Amino acid sequence: MTKDAIRDAIAENPAGALEDIAARAGVTPLAVLDALPEGEAVSLPGELFTEVMEDITRWGEITFIVNTPNIIFEVKAPVGPGEVGHGMFNLHDKAIGGHIHYRKCARIAFVRRRFFSMDTASVQFYAHDGSCMFKIYLGRDGNKALKPDQIAAMDALQARLLEGAAA
Repeated sequence: MTKDAIRDAIAENPAGALEDIAARAGVTPLAVLDALPEGEAVSLPGELFTEVMEDITRWGEITFIVNTPNIIFEVKAPVGPGEVGHGMFNLHDKAIGGHIHYRKCARIAFVRRRFFSMDTASVQFYAHDGSCMFKIYLGRDGNKALKPDQIAAMDALQARLLEGAAA
């Protein structure tokens, strides 16, 4: 499928989940991410996985999402500290725990787009096969607005990583 066809699928459902758009277009979620309109996504190499996750542990409560063809799993909690061991990135917190094959992360994307009529901001992790491993969405305050301190933290992380990539 061409990029034009993917863009057409995005245009049909501009605020839809990337996985849904990808399924409709017959491509991977990463292909959809790459075709998003200018300014909606900034991608960086997956080798930055541990650095990104370490920074996110300081952001407070976020929404951790895993979206597969069979389930959309969401947990609202802070991301606790993790460490590399036995070839995995291990999260030891009770709320969000598990073992991530971090070396399978090809790209990390900082994404800002409308979803269900709301502005969203997230950090998304993509595997080498183009699937989305998981997403971390910024939290919201009592008025459903994105938390300003988390926006600032995400902006600072993105700027620092982009600066390092340019060096």
